[in-house]
Amino acid sequence: MFDVSSAENLRQALEGLTARDGSAMAWSAIPALGRLAEAGHHVEIDLTTTAIIGAPVIIAHLPAPTFQGLTRRQREVAQCLLQGQSNKDIARHLGISPATVKDHVHAILTRLGLSRRGELAAYARQNRA
Repeated sequence: MFDVSSAENLRQALEGLTARDGSAMAWSAIPALGRLAEAGHHVEIDLTTTAIIGAPVIIAHLPAPTFQGLTRRQREVAQCLLQGQSNKDIARHLGISPATVKDHVHAILTRLGLSRRGELAAYARQNRA
């Protein structure tokens, strides 16, 4: 598992991969993967699955948002909020009372300088690890 920050780094990482029949990988995928890397996605090559199926398996995902200054529980509540869960759903999921969730939501918004829970998604997009 590794991060890449440019198409060149990705090209170098993929250089040695070949399909099971020994043919070269489809290099036409490199520009698109490079754009993902440059946009801040973590790009990984699953070498085990690649070897099994005989074709490159590449996984790209955005890093998780950083919620610096929040407690572990507040980060858990924030992740639930990002999934669109209601206070009741969060309480049930985390095994805490809805009143406690409400307190956590208020503390999260205050610490992050936000006024509404809907602003959390924009904050998360701008503050990825």
